[in-house]
Amino acid sequence: MKQVAIGMHGYHDANKKYPPAQPTGFFSSVWYSDPQVQDANRSCWIGFLLPFIDQGPMAEQLAAFLKAPTASHTCFASFAQISMPALLCPSDPSSNKYGAVAGNSQGTHVNIVVCIGSSYATPTADPKGLSLDGIFFGRSAIKVVEINDGTSNTLMASELLMSPDTTTQHDVRGRIWNSIHAGTGFSTLFPPNSSIGDNVQSYCLPQAHTPCATQSTTNAYALARSEHSGGVNAAMADATVRFFANNITPSAWLALGTRSGNETVNIE
Repeated sequence: MKQVAIGMHGYHDANKKYPPAQPTGFFSSVWYSDPQVQDANRSCWIGFLLPFIDQGPMAEQLAAFLKAPTASHTCFASFAQISMPALLCPSDPSSNKYGAVAGNSQGTHVNIVVCIGSSYATPTADPKGLSLDGIFFGRSAIKVVEINDGTSNTLMASELLMSPDTTTQHDVRGRIWNSIHAGTGFSTLFPPNSSIGDNVQSYCLPQAHTPCATQSTTNAYALARSEHSGGVNAAMADATVRFFANNITPSAWLALGTRSGNETVNIE
């Protein structure tokens, strides 16, 4: 978590902005028709962050892959099969997941996700996630100076639990190389480890600690979850890492997701 937070600041120092949550919108309806993005690039924020979290060789492989005129999706690239232990949580029994259905590999998955804000993305009304109030959304380019709530009061990243695939269906939570259905970000819509399930657009397989809400294509969100006792670890926008209890006041957790909500938050 700390490495990701420091890496985000390294990226910001080099590019004067944070990386986007996705190279385009969160949803397939936009992804396939977006003229500014190759459909081959199904990655997420992690693709931009690689050089800043000691993954320079993988960053070079990603760049080379996307230059190839016949490139298939990033989830089928050789580098997509390489695990990144720094982004895994050993307390998650499903971590180090590669994700395959009948041999259709989806690449490695991770337990760290970025904050999209305090609401959910709406593919029909806002397919790129531009109305989201967190630091990260589709093709976002948020600068530190735009975090008006203060970097110590705004969530940057937290944990997410994976759910194993079955022989017929994928679960996209934590899937970084084919992140087309919003499984690599989290919302503060509900508190950590909520009994309310995630909605990742019909790519959700419920387990004991990874519940699924009624799946819908009109909104999408995942929630912060971990197997740690009582809460989750999260990185703030100032790169500090804190532990947040499951019983945090819902309004406080909601406010921490916004970059410019002008809320007063007591998180002590």
